[in-house]
Amino acid sequence: MIHDVPTYLLYSAAVLLSAIISMYAVKKIIFITRHRGLFDIPDNIRKIHGAEIPSLGGIGIFVGYMVIAAFFIDMHGYPIIAASVVLFFTGIYDDIMNMRPSKKLLAQLLAASLPVLFSDIRIASLQGIAGIDELPYWVSVGGTIFLCTFFINVFNFMDGIDGLACTLAILYTGVLGAMFAASGATNMACISFSLTGATMGLLYFNRAPARIYMGDTGSMLLGFMIFTLSVIYLRKVGYEIKFSGLEKSNHDLLVLISLVFIPVFDALRVFVLRASKGISPLRADRTHLHYYLLDAGFSHNGAVAVIAIANVVLTGIVWLLHAMPAVVLLGIMIFFTGVLVLRIVAMRKVALAHSAVN
Repeated sequence: MIHDVPTYLLYSAAVLLSAIISMYAVKKIIFITRHRGLFDIPDNIRKIHGAEIPSLGGIGIFVGYMVIAAFFIDMHGYPIIAASVVLFFTGIYDDIMNMRPSKKLLAQLLAASLPVLFSDIRIASLQGIAGIDELPYWVSVGGTIFLCTFFINVFNFMDGIDGLACTLAILYTGVLGAMFAASGATNMACISFSLTGATMGLLYFNRAPARIYMGDTGSMLLGFMIFTLSVIYLRKVGYEIKFSGLEKSNHDLLVLISLVFIPVFDALRVFVLRASKGISPLRADRTHLHYYLLDAGFSHNGAVAVIAIANVVLTGIVWLLHAMPAVVLLGIMIFFTGVLVLRIVAMRKVALAHSAVN
């Protein structure tokens, strides 16, 4: 019966209902956490807010997403649900008790493995990039699990300032939903849009000045789902549709790479910086771009706007130049992001020097 409803109504309902459910859940979470004293305590390193703020906002995302996605997921999606539940409870435990990084990493690896091993959701081909098409099975399995775990942590790093992770998640899931919708994959589009709406519900309370944080409960779930939905699109849908008359090309893969290229580039940059100083790549510090923007004098909203707009511009460039060779598009991504990083680093240096003089 649900498939008799016009698709535009299904998509609208997925966004709207998940947003309402998420907002209601987050409102209740704020009330409960404040009465129970479950706060995210400022540490003046990464947690730089001036008041005790709860960090279990991801519960709202989980509830809003699960309630709506349950109507559209089939048995092949059960491993995705199982992985979501693993990350959800891991995130809750970490947000409340501060789980050891090694245990959290094991939980992430487990979650990343479930869709790969039980639903065959994996990166099977590079679609001709670097001359590589089909990947050997175990390379495909191991590479997908590794990249999924990596992206879960990349997205976790983005949850550093008010509204940033929520804004980017809305952008990413919204674009994925639109791509699924354009390809006729209605169920997957609704699942993507349920994440969009659920994250919008949290953003209402997470925008600066934030009343609640997403926490690992939300960031790990969103990182996992954004990566998994991207792989599903490429694996199950991407080879079956046409964009501008281009069929079975690497266009879709490059667009999805460009969508998340800036945060991935930033995470790799931070990993190299930390390693060069003999510091664990997973150790918290203030070397990410969003902290640099704050140091340069931007507000939380301003920093979010800069990063979000840069994401949109880069993706738009790759989309418009899709006919160019893959190596050229990858070069454009690196050049664009490199210039962005250098500009932000320079602005931060000037701002800190000016502050020191005064």
